[in-house]
Amino acid sequence: MLRALERSAREGLERLHDLEKFHRNAQRAIVEAFRPGALPRLLALTHHRPLLSPQGVADALALSVAGASKLLERAVAADLLVEITQRRSWRLFLPPDLAVEFGYAAPKRGRPAKEPPPLPASRDLTVAFDAFDQEMAAIDKLLTSARGPKLSSP
Repeated sequence: MLRALERSAREGLERLHDLEKFHRNAQRAIVEAFRPGALPRLLALTHHRPLLSPQGVADALALSVAGASKLLERAVAADLLVEITQRRSWRLFLPPDLAVEFGYAAPKRGRPAKEPPPLPASRDLTVAFDAFDQEMAAIDKLLTSARGPKLSSP
């Protein structure tokens, strides 16, 4: 039982590390984007719904399906998402760590890449990150309200 508990704890720590790495990479992608547009909202949505489709993103973020597809392509180009389908219709996307875990992408071989240095503190970055955090809170509120009221069981 203790070994199973230890294994679960290690897996949980690895998952937390992957989420923190995704968050840091998302911050870098937002800063590097000339015009981030809806990219912060997409990345915030990814924390709540890791499996994304253009239609699902369009519905969640009030975008057109074509706009959602372009947004997903930007996230793939920034290595924040991996397309797990090879079709032009019914496309699905996952964060890289989940794509590897579920067998849709090959794990990277060799030494891990050196983590880029942390972003420097500046007022502009603070404003951008605050907006990103507000987008995450807004998506969380939207998803909570979409579930509707909880039914009490007898």
